[in-house]
Amino acid sequence: MIYLNEHIMEIRYKPNPRIIDLRGQWAEEISAHMKMSEWAIVENRVDIFRKDNHDRVFVGFRGMGFICHRSDSKSYFPDHAIRFLKFIFSLDGFEKNPLIDRIGVRSKFCIEYEKNFEELRDLYASKYIVLSDRAKKIINAKLVDLAGPWNFADDLGNFNTQSGPMVKTQIAQFFNDEIVTQLPDVGLFFDIDYSVKPRKSMREDEVVKLVGGFAERAWKRNEDFKKIVLEG
Repeated sequence: MIYLNEHIMEIRYKPNPRIIDLRGQWAEEISAHMKMSEWAIVENRVDIFRKDNHDRVFVGFRGMGFICHRSDSKSYFPDHAIRFLKFIFSLDGFEKNPLIDRIGVRSKFCIEYEKNFEELRDLYASKYIVLSDRAKKIINAKLVDLAGPWNFADDLGNFNTQSGPMVKTQIAQFFNDEIVTQLPDVGLFFDIDYSVKPRKSMREDEVVKLVGGFAERAWKRNEDFKKIVLEG
């Protein structure tokens, strides 16, 4: 069974011009620490990545992030994101309590559905986004496709979701075609974007706790979503 996932952590902070002069030194240090052999200096930031480009980190004068194109377990992405964060906070020249504008973690998932699109569409419509009998009567038309954008907030922060049944051409729009070599013909898609906008100085442990919480909660919400639609 084909199972796709992709994760992005991004942190935006008050611009720190010292980082511009430290890009070369940091590139080598981050590359060694994260065991990623490739790096490139691009404008006001440095990118460090694996040869296969499955993992990539970046740090610049106004933000940093980690991109993971495939997590084989629920712990892989948060573990590596936190490893990266802790190292950045330890570097000379990086603010120990930076003014954080935004912390975000976005996760995209797609699991193959081995029957046809119409069956998955009907499952999704009956178990996740349910049209009332009155709505069906008023619309009085055949349901062709549907998707569910929902915005929520919980104890961790705000999270926006997008989900729905998709065919291969739709799925391809959401995943990096340089990394993903095989797409399902039909799949159940779930996209969740957690974020907070603290706009205050934050310690390393506070940032790490939020990032880890977002990543773990996103994975669980996807698992719950799959159960609702596919298992009843």
